[in-house]
Amino acid sequence: MSNEHGNLIKSPKQLIIMVFASFFVPLIIILLLMVFVNNGKRGDSSTTSEQLIKPVAQLNLQDSSAPADPKAPATK
Repeated sequence: MSNEHGNLIKSPKQLIIMVFASFFVPLIIILLLMVFVNNGKRGDSSTTSEQLIKPVAQLNLQDSSAPADPKAPATK
């Protein structure tokens, strides 16, 4: 019965390997997932940003002391 719960790590060399593997293996997996996600569908950067973020409104500021633009439509 005492042999049922044996140690998996039997030498200091195995312990060092397991400590490094337990740190670097998840790190490598996370980095590979980041590369996979970032290499998705990419178009032209100018068209993509225009499609993702569209302005809701536009604000036109005019100087009140400047003469009115004759081509501009009259507002009520």
